Amino acid sequence: MQGLILFGLILFGIYLLNEQGLISVLVRGDASYLSWLILALWLAISARWLYLLYWVQKHDGSRGILAAYPRATSEAVFARWLNHGWFAADAALKLGLLGTIIGFISMLSPIASLTSFDTASLQSALGEMSGGMAIALYTTLTGLVANILIRFQFQLLGDAMQKLLLTIEIQNTK
Repeated sequence: MQGLILFGLILFGIYLLNEQGLISVLVRGDASYLSWLILALWLAISARWLYLLYWVQKHDGSRGILAAYPRATSEAVFARWLNHGWFAADAALKLGLLGTIIGFISMLSPIASLTSFDTASLQSALGEMSGGMAIALYTTLTGLVANILIRFQFQLLGDAMQKLLLTIEIQNTK
């Protein structure tokens, strides 16, 4: 239930950002489309997170499937599941940083093509540079926000997994 509440709050936040026009600014400002990739990664890993959270909460308090295995085996399975989330969080951050590099390269390319330093050519170069800076900043922002959200989601899942393991251990000692 906590997972659905959290996911609902995140979606509500995205809705509010969209209503203010900030999502469209992000989409128009990122010519590299890396922000779309980061958002798709977040959606995919959030679906996985919801499934895993549902699975853990479904087995909470039961002697079901995990009681048949040693604790070390259950911990290894849970650690593997959590690693998917940690990998996705790091990938989102690194994609954001890749967008930063692409944006800076795009920002500096108009300077390399300057042949004269008259007012018109400098104004044109500055206009082109702003597009590169937009790519750099929007992908960095998207990557950082996705990283924070994924890490928070999988921390919640890790806590639920630990609670399940402790419940099973307590039941096995009775």
